[in-house]
Amino acid sequence: MVFLVDQGGEFDAPLEKVWKLQEANPNHTHADMQNLKSSMQGEHPILDFETPMPGGNVKQQIKMTVVPPVGFVMEYTDGPMKGTKLMQFYTPKGKKTGVTVIGELQSSMMSGDQLKKAVQASLDKAYKEDQQNLKKV
Repeated sequence: MVFLVDQGGEFDAPLEKVWKLQEANPNHTHADMQNLKSSMQGEHPILDFETPMPGGNVKQQIKMTVVPPVGFVMEYTDGPMKGTKLMQFYTPKGKKTGVTVIGELQSSMMSGDQLKKAVQASLDKAYKEDQQNLKKV
């Protein structure tokens, strides 16, 4: 297990706009979540998707706990990162919104250092994608 803290990110949009993007918006897409299918388990969105990896795509599943407008928790319930738990939360800063991600990472495919680097790279990529996605909201 590896603990991750990614703080200091800031979206160029107020919290209300950031949250609109999170609310099942068709403009909210990420390259690392291919063939995305969503369903509900009670109050929890369930996301089934494939992630491109060297050697081919891997199937993953995330159970989300959404706490508007504070943020959300993602628990990987299937796939090579099963057991990983991430919490993403937002801090309103007027015309901008701070974003922080913390969590405990697990992987059946990578060592701790590899896992931390891969997740950090994925978070950085998703942050850049969301900066662009916010322009469409």
